[in-house]
Amino acid sequence: MTARLTDGSMRARLTLVVDLVALASFVAIGMRSHTEGAKAAIFLRNAVPVTVAWLICAAAFRTYRGPSLRSVVKTWLVAVPVGLAVRTVWVGSPTGSRIVLFFAVAMSFTALFLLGGRLLSAFAASKFSEEEPL
Repeated sequence: MTARLTDGSMRARLTLVVDLVALASFVAIGMRSHTEGAKAAIFLRNAVPVTVAWLICAAAFRTYRGPSLRSVVKTWLVAVPVGLAVRTVWVGSPTGSRIVLFFAVAMSFTALFLLGGRLLSAFAASKFSEEEPL
């Protein structure tokens, strides 16, 4: 038996997609500092650890079963550092004191991207619910 990641509602599914797009956008913007290798390979080596960690934590914390601020904060506080740690081991950088700055910047910007995405989806949802049926 497979547990579903969302509660099946349109709101939960939209929130999941918006969060994943926010994380992918964070990775894509961060790629500007990477010049070696193919763009797709760079994207994947940075996005896969964070995305997999996010989905595992989202399932564990039931982030998309009645989406709430509390569940997304718990998911963010665990998934992003774990994903960044896996990515750092995989890629081999940053090292030394630079890792603290890397984690601080990544935590700050993923929070901003996730918050921005959720604000946009809440705005869109409010606009769609205000429309009269055709």
